[in-house]
Amino acid sequence: MAYAVLVSLFTTTDQMLNPNPYSIPCNRETIESLHKNIATLLSFLEDIPPHRYQIIKSLEAKIRDVGYETEDILESHIAKHFRSISGSENVDMLTQALEKVMKEFESLMKDVKEIQSTGDIGGLLEQQMTSLSVVSSRPTGKNKFVLLDENFMNQMKEQLVTEDSRLKVLPIVGMGGIGKTTLAKALLADPFVVGRFDIRGWVTISQKYCIQDVVQNLLDDIKVRSTKIDIGVDLDGNVGLHKILFKRRYIIVLDDVWETKTWDELQKLFPHNDDGSRIMVTTRQSEVATYAAKSYHEMKLLTDDVSWDLLRQELFTQENCPSDLVEIGKEIAKKCHGLPLAISVIGGLLSKEKMTLEYWEHVAANIKAVLTDNDDQCLEILSLSYNYLPHHLKPCFLYLVVFPEDIKIIASKILMLWVAEGFLKPSSTNVKKVAEDNLKELIERNLILVDKYKFNGKPEACKIHDLVRDLCIKEARKEKFLYVFDNYIDFNPEEAKFLRRLGLSTRFKEDVDIQLMPDIWNMPQLRYINVDHAILPPFPIGTEMPCILKNLDTLSVIKNFRCEDEVLVRIPNLRKLKITYDAKDITDWSYYRLQNLVNISKLENLSCYFTDICPKTLVANLGFPVSLKKLTLGGCKISWKHMKIIGDLPNLEILNLLWEALEGPTWETVEDNFKKLECLRIWEHDLKEWRVDDANHFPSLRFLDLGNCKNLEEIPSSVGEIPTLETINVKYCSDGVMSSAENILDCNPDINVFIEL
Repeated sequence: MAYAVLVSLFTTTDQMLNPNPYSIPCNRETIESLHKNIATLLSFLEDIPPHRYQIIKSLEAKIRDVGYETEDILESHIAKHFRSISGSENVDMLTQALEKVMKEFESLMKDVKEIQSTGDIGGLLEQQMTSLSVVSSRPTGKNKFVLLDENFMNQMKEQLVTEDSRLKVLPIVGMGGIGKTTLAKALLADPFVVGRFDIRGWVTISQKYCIQDVVQNLLDDIKVRSTKIDIGVDLDGNVGLHKILFKRRYIIVLDDVWETKTWDELQKLFPHNDDGSRIMVTTRQSEVATYAAKSYHEMKLLTDDVSWDLLRQELFTQENCPSDLVEIGKEIAKKCHGLPLAISVIGGLLSKEKMTLEYWEHVAANIKAVLTDNDDQCLEILSLSYNYLPHHLKPCFLYLVVFPEDIKIIASKILMLWVAEGFLKPSSTNVKKVAEDNLKELIERNLILVDKYKFNGKPEACKIHDLVRDLCIKEARKEKFLYVFDNYIDFNPEEAKFLRRLGLSTRFKEDVDIQLMPDIWNMPQLRYINVDHAILPPFPIGTEMPCILKNLDTLSVIKNFRCEDEVLVRIPNLRKLKITYDAKDITDWSYYRLQNLVNISKLENLSCYFTDICPKTLVANLGFPVSLKKLTLGGCKISWKHMKIIGDLPNLEILNLLWEALEGPTWETVEDNFKKLECLRIWEHDLKEWRVDDANHFPSLRFLDLGNCKNLEEIPSSVGEIPTLETINVKYCSDGVMSSAENILDCNPDINVFIEL
């Protein structure tokens, strides 16, 4: 994790050198020298392509350890400064402490310059890369797992043998071990495909490849497969692959392509014969697939039922599974979490042992250990995706293991944590945009799987496969980056003491109010406060110059938030606010100044919840800043007749009206409201009649979600006439609502309607 700690140090030293009222006192000359060395090392790491990471592994480990040591020194100094310890003596102590690490940085710089002096980073050690430069040909051995359903096979074959004469590229995308190669192999061997093409060829592309080796391996494979033409005479001569394929209908599989530039080089090898030739590309990178073709097939994890079918077929080809093994067999298959590679490994292991209930129960109870301990190839296949990650993505990916197993990981939370940890390198865009780009890239690399999308197409919740998570845990420990333990009993202090972060993957369900420390008001770099049931502390007494938290983006979830001017002036750029009020704890509502919410001028996302009964005069006077793009309300019991206040918000795109946010039997919308509203969610309300006289009342609506509205008579028919409407979700609503949703679908089949009883 050399890159991550260097980015963090770069930001810290930059802040120490940047004069402001909250600057950390230091020996400027020493910090400038340190800052310069850090920048050089960062640039060095960024210039090294992923396929050459192995050659600098020992150097990277040295950089990481020196970086961690330097980080400890600087953070200790900063902590002492804020505790007002030692004054100028603290600066002298810092300078002395940095003398040792500065010598270590100088040694690192010599190693870097020695490598850079070759003019080709990594070229000096090229001979060490032979293990990465091997290009293998088509896969051999029995294909035990044809992981394809018949409908999909027919669709793929149709694309391969269609009468369209143009050269077509058919990419297959998915995470490591999901069966891309198996799929391509099955298609290439299908009799219908065999009879269609004159030449069939297969070549596997390594992460570091040589184009000459690719051509030679492909020529060798064509020689094996071709029965219609004699090309043996030409293979040792000067006739190129392009000439051999010219005027012949061919199908070529390029297995495991990693980069777009690889496709740029390889596509030049293949002629456009205008005869229906085809190229299949398998890749873990969605970016490669979209670069090579307009559309692609993305392989998904298998369902539990399909997983069991495959495991059963592997073990009992000629007979049915014994009845006493069926249930435990299904449990084993389920614990493979839909990854064909895992099913294959488990199937091979079970087939070698006696088919006893006791042994299968042992495997089911220890599935991850069995997988990782009995098949090195399994981890090797999954490790390739991680090892090939650029430096800036590795800490982001490893950090995901702080989330418990099998949990949906909220995308917005990932982004906040990445930013807070400080291993995102700032760029011309803001740091949140950097985090979003990193998440997008990890998704495109099929290392992070999207569990749920927002209505606007952005990821809302993500997950990683259990085997991938186990790989991350091992790598995080090896890199001294993160130690995750499931409970305090398993905690190993000896193993953890050299690591930088600890994670306890236990889910706490009890809600407890949390005395944020007064120190937060003296943290000008603070970006996010995201703690359930947090209570803001009072301002420090006797502060000469109040700290303005210009970087503070998020406050969540703050209990009984006081919207007083003294608070708002210190958070001028707040973008997201989530607050909750417990009415039974409040006697004087004027103390909280809720009318001042309207003055948070840059707020884009507001969630406001009330529990128990609060004065109607309070919520009736609520106002909202015109900057709002997303508003979520719960328990407010605002009258529906006051909805125009919300409808007039000029930038509002998402409106979530949760339990009893509004009250009353009737909501009648008016013109010129909700001009930009794209998503409307109404849950747990006693609304009976919803009147929408004109589709123009919601001119931009795309997504309507109604839940637990038992009294609502129907969805207004004019809602179905909104030209932008894409989806209607109905859950636990009245028969009238369900019927009206079906009527809307009948009138407009292009609208997606989902109904759950």
